[in-house]
Amino acid sequence: MIENLDRSKLKQWIEDSLDKNTNILASGYQGKTLLYSKNDQKLVIKIPHGRGLIRYLHTRMLRHEARSYQQLKGLDGIPACYGLVDKQYLVLEFIQGDPIRNKRPINEAQYFESLFEIIRHMHERGVAHMDLKKKDNLLVTHNDQPCTLDFGAAIIRKKGFHPINHFLYRLAIRFDYNAWIKHKYYLNLDNISTEDKVHYRRTFVEKIAKKIKRFFQQ
Repeated sequence: MIENLDRSKLKQWIEDSLDKNTNILASGYQGKTLLYSKNDQKLVIKIPHGRGLIRYLHTRMLRHEARSYQQLKGLDGIPACYGLVDKQYLVLEFIQGDPIRNKRPINEAQYFESLFEIIRHMHERGVAHMDLKKKDNLLVTHNDQPCTLDFGAAIIRKKGFHPINHFLYRLAIRFDYNAWIKHKYYLNLDNISTEDKVHYRRTFVEKIAKKIKRFFQQ
């Protein structure tokens, strides 16, 4: 169990992996993702990228992501978060699955019903993902269930009077449900059911982005 894992040894393993450029699961502009696998235990460890101010900002993003995961603790379809090692390395449960980019669920109706419930419960906890449209952030697990990843761009609703935060949170909720519709109906958005249409309302950001895309496709 993660509770029995020596965090100082895990920190040393992380730094050795970075020095030797080993155990790399993925690499992007924000940082690297390592896969820790030992004694039937698998963990995903996210590493901030860069130096100086860039690294500071990416570390802040990982800390924000950790807060999002902690607020969603215990929800099905969300990886468990084990906090930060050395205040900078985010440690998460490894979930076996394939990005929906590479694999569509066999039972799509059940999959997207479960995904809708995950999104609804996330919002009840005061977290909106904001980036579910990205196909790498949505897994089809080994038992054909959804799992949502990467809460780096998530909006956490603040308590009290915070009008800008609350506006962004409401906007992010619409992004989440719009992404759900787009994944569910894939390339067939003209056939959205009457029941699901109530959940699909393009934001002004999406409308502008679509116009820009059309302009460059001309």
